[in-house]
Amino acid sequence: MEHIPKPLFRRLLLTFLAGGGCFLIGLIFFLRGGDIPFFTLSILLFLLSCGKGSLLLLLLRKKAYIMLEGICTDVRRKLPGGTQNICLVDADGNRHCLVVGKGHKLRTGLPYRFYFRDSGGISPGKNPLLKKALLTDNLLGVEEMK
Repeated sequence: MEHIPKPLFRRLLLTFLAGGGCFLIGLIFFLRGGDIPFFTLSILLFLLSCGKGSLLLLLLRKKAYIMLEGICTDVRRKLPGGTQNICLVDADGNRHCLVVGKGHKLRTGLPYRFYFRDSGGISPGKNPLLKKALLTDNLLGVEEMK
């Protein structure tokens, strides 16, 4: 298999591990106490995570994702929500603004690589709000470039 970027591989691995963990915990509860509803829900979560992981693996094999590389010029955290506004400047001097979760620890002045699901032919044109929405909703992973 070809090289998979580290943040995308981590996301794929965690998706499969979460489903497997749910199944094992449900199996343990079923074998210890005969809890059939909990086991049924754990099987459902396992199947859904396998489906999500399979779709992600298919996306990675088809290389249906795009990369955006640039230097982070601005990070603004929103206090009530779990998001932060990020501004990047790419190698061509274009400025890209997007919203990411607070789980991504980004600092200004450092180069980052963002991976996005391909938007499937939707063209934002010159509308910056539509472009920001497409980038935000399709974020797959972030890594600091070295």
